[in-house]
Amino acid sequence: MIEVVAKRCKNYDREKIKQIIYEIFSSQKFLNRLNNLDSVLFKPNLLGPYSPEKGITTHPEFIAALIEILKDYNIKISLLDNPGGTVKYEKVLHDTGMEDLSKKYDIEILYPAISGIRKFKKSTSVRQLADENIEYIVSKPFVECQAIINLPKLKTHTLTLFTGAIKNCYGIVPGLAKSSYHRIAPNPTEFAKIVVDIYKIVKDKIVFNLMDGIVGMDGDGPSSGDTKNFGVIFGSYNAVALDFCASRMMGYNPKKIPTIKFAADQTQISLADIRLIGDFSENFVLKNVNIRKSKITNLILRGLSTSFKNVFQKIFWAYPNYNPEKCTKCGICVKSCPTSALRISSVSPISSGSPDGKESPIPQLNREKCILCLCCIEMCPENAAYLEKSFIAKYLIK
Repeated sequence: MIEVVAKRCKNYDREKIKQIIYEIFSSQKFLNRLNNLDSVLFKPNLLGPYSPEKGITTHPEFIAALIEILKDYNIKISLLDNPGGTVKYEKVLHDTGMEDLSKKYDIEILYPAISGIRKFKKSTSVRQLADENIEYIVSKPFVECQAIINLPKLKTHTLTLFTGAIKNCYGIVPGLAKSSYHRIAPNPTEFAKIVVDIYKIVKDKIVFNLMDGIVGMDGDGPSSGDTKNFGVIFGSYNAVALDFCASRMMGYNPKKIPTIKFAADQTQISLADIRLIGDFSENFVLKNVNIRKSKITNLILRGLSTSFKNVFQKIFWAYPNYNPEKCTKCGICVKSCPTSALRISSVSPISSGSPDGKESPIPQLNREKCILCLCCIEMCPENAAYLEKSFIAKYLIK
């Protein structure tokens, strides 16, 4: 039996969080293992330069509570993540509160640019797509450290349905390399196999998974959805089990989430052997959580990445677009696009827009090149990017 602990926690009161994490560790007999650890690498969710209140990234107070526990065991702590795209790491550290956290507690922030990389061959689980010689590039500290504590965020995800402990491991891949895997596997189901492949690279390094579900996101997650106070902290040795229970509490059927299904199959975990303990009943579901948007959008993306697109594209379509009132034309989306489908220039848009040659107030999309990976939407720091849908697609979303 694999246990997952779920505890109620209404806000980011550090002392309260510290007490809850201590209870989770005690319940799972993890405190005994801390005596055998000299160093730990934290893997938070630092998707981009977002303030903690938005519920997109792992909250600094959540990490601070964990640091205070580990400091009592004289464990050396370091922290590393690979934000998406080409956003500056220094800005991400500053905006997410990690910079202040490192100064206050004297923990080591590792930098992707100077940490080095390791390469791993593709697993046989991923079908032969555009590049059968694909290699996975990961930041070296994740495979050379003594131990990892995985610190995911409770969120929906329009491409993978759910952002959790398994998906959080995709952050061991440097930013631009992430985009290349989207290009190779534009179909959400095949992309989920790549995510699981990458999770397996560090699976045995992860000594514990703690999910920050105090404030997270639903709707168009992982960055453009609605901030929600879920009021829960999850903990488990096993990332698959944690994702199973956390996604079920959001209202999903975990068996239909590809990352959970593939990871369970490949790591030989029986979903029937997972048990939820703590403050919630086994079948408890959080109220007023919008998972419908992620489910329908995911369905659309799966359809539009197959021959379905060629049959119905005139009446059933979805493409990234931008709110000109929010867009600052920073260019992050352009640099993050794996197929170079976006550009910023003074000429009229490639596929739509004003024909008069005036400068476009938003990035321009070449729909023929777009593979609907949604990297542009995920990485937009202003939440200006969104998925524009045809009438029928919009009707289904509603």
